[in-house]
Amino acid sequence: MFKLNDPLDDRVMINGEEHPIYMAFDNVMNALEAFEDKELSEADRLYVFLGTMLHDYGGDLLDTLDFETQVDIGKQIIEQINSEPIENQPVDLNGDPMPQPKRDGPQLVSFLLDAKYIYAAFMQAYGIDLIEQQGSLHWAKFSALINALPDNTLMRQIIDIRKTNLNEIKDKDEKKRIRKLQQQFSLDNKADSEEEGGDTYG
Repeated sequence: MFKLNDPLDDRVMINGEEHPIYMAFDNVMNALEAFEDKELSEADRLYVFLGTMLHDYGGDLLDTLDFETQVDIGKQIIEQINSEPIENQPVDLNGDPMPQPKRDGPQLVSFLLDAKYIYAAFMQAYGIDLIEQQGSLHWAKFSALINALPDNTLMRQIIDIRKTNLNEIKDKDEKKRIRKLQQQFSLDNKADSEEEGGDTYG
């Protein structure tokens, strides 16, 4: 839970010892991207995820740990990431080594495909340049800010479009308009275009 009266002291217990985890928003994104690499086994995805979050790129620590311990560490880290989830999209380990999306509805945000909209929204709403904040802006702060984006930012409007239930719209013209916008900003369509080498953003 994000609390103003608690320090952001990010640590994980490994064999009874505390180790720092690196919760800068871009580092968390890099770690989560490991689980999208279909060329790696689940065990290797977990290894890359932990190496990124612990900054243990050489495996000096991870290579001393058995798989069950690595899974336990992964669960601890995912719990901290989920303390401030983005919209309705927390992830969990689900008994497996890699986190899976856990949603009540459609995916609302993609850090990869929505990158330019997120960047523009932070500049517009907060005057924050996310490129300049790489390595410093904490994940909890980033999550709180993206979840509180004002209605006049395009990213907030896109999120609202994606989560709109067309069945709740009575007016035919409005339903047609929203359906067209949902198709335009569909993450499924964008992902397909990326895989085919198309231009995701038009």
